[in-house]
Amino acid sequence: MKKLFLVSTCLVLTACTSLPNRDGATGPVPDAFVYADDTMNAAALDQVWWEHFGDPTLSALIEQALHANKNVEAGLAALRASRASLRIANASLYPQLSAGASANSNSDNGFDDVSGSARGTASYQLDLFGQNSANRSAAASSYEAQYYNQRALELTISSDVAFNYFSVLALRQRLEVAQSNLDISERIYEIVKARYEAGSVSRFDLKSQEAAIANARARLPQIEQQLVSTETALAILLGQASQDFSAPDGALMDMVPPDIDPGLPSDLLLRRPDLLGAEAALRAADADIAAARAAFFPSIDLSAGVNAGLTGGTSVLGTLAGSLSAPIFSGGRLEGQLESARARADQQLAQYQQATLNALRDVDVSLSALSTAEKREAELFIAQSASDESLQLAELRYKTGADDLTSLLNAQSTAFNAADSLYQGRLDRLSAAIDLFVALGGGWSEAPTLASL
Repeated sequence: MKKLFLVSTCLVLTACTSLPNRDGATGPVPDAFVYADDTMNAAALDQVWWEHFGDPTLSALIEQALHANKNVEAGLAALRASRASLRIANASLYPQLSAGASANSNSDNGFDDVSGSARGTASYQLDLFGQNSANRSAAASSYEAQYYNQRALELTISSDVAFNYFSVLALRQRLEVAQSNLDISERIYEIVKARYEAGSVSRFDLKSQEAAIANARARLPQIEQQLVSTETALAILLGQASQDFSAPDGALMDMVPPDIDPGLPSDLLLRRPDLLGAEAALRAADADIAAARAAFFPSIDLSAGVNAGLTGGTSVLGTLAGSLSAPIFSGGRLEGQLESARARADQQLAQYQQATLNALRDVDVSLSALSTAEKREAELFIAQSASDESLQLAELRYKTGADDLTSLLNAQSTAFNAADSLYQGRLDRLSAAIDLFVALGGGWSEAPTLASL
């Protein structure tokens, strides 16, 4: 008996062992990111990230997408289903009550001999070895993982809206530049034509300028098609049909990326919803191990019932019962379930660590891209200003015969490319800022507890 007691005690202790300690599960994490200085006010990132751009139109578009996007709606439905699964798992920790009533009669004439009875039953499974608690913990962690996955989806949708909106503004500016370039080509053509008719230049100059006009016209439908495609993508993100949709107006060059002053401690990335979701999935997998381990031990069920007659006097009968069942031979099913749970936990751990490495990379790359885009845009401003002045001088020199048409066409091409590149450079800078906010979890710093969900 003493040996049996010791063995039973060891089994209970084994079954009730706490979940694995996952401290340090992310692996080695540096103190701060590459390309980051030492003066970051992390609290500045706690604001809803798109408000940093200071554009009410952008904020309205993102709010619309978060309420109307169909992928967001589908994710919310999945979240409700996960919450229902948690309620089901919670039910196993409480007694189950049921009641019923019946009536019958054997009379062929009337219902004088009707008899009836009522019964009530209660049952409860003792969770001595923690299987029900482990299942509940697994369901709770799965619900948390689903919640964070939904937050990650919303972050993706909002960032896509911002990028497509900024892309629409950039394409509209580029279309204006292309149209202006066509106007310049037509103006130069009139100069060339006048000089050709005066005999100052050859037919080569005239045909060269005709080709330049055709090339300038050819750029317009290409940019227009890109604009249509981008506006269509934006409409879908907003939960709207693309027909007759037109993105709101806005000035691209007024959309200045916020000063982030990145001196970012690397533990900020641990607030990212995808990492929090991976962490919750890891906890769910650990809880599955505990549930699979507890399945090896006996289960005890208690039940009680009351039967009462409703006619012919008072008759009450109560019952109380208990049952114990224990697995003896399962053909390896329980062992397989435990091994499968352990393997899934190892898989979740590796995925969590990989997600952490990816997050570190995303932030460093975004910081570098933002810094590079700022430097590049500063040079593009200089190039655009200088090329405009160069084009004016080249046109004047061609009118006076000081330079040939080739010099003028080169100056025009340089001016067009400089203006077009400037708007693309501003879009790159805005995109880099969006990527950085996303890499940091969108300025969302506080992870809600299960009780608040």
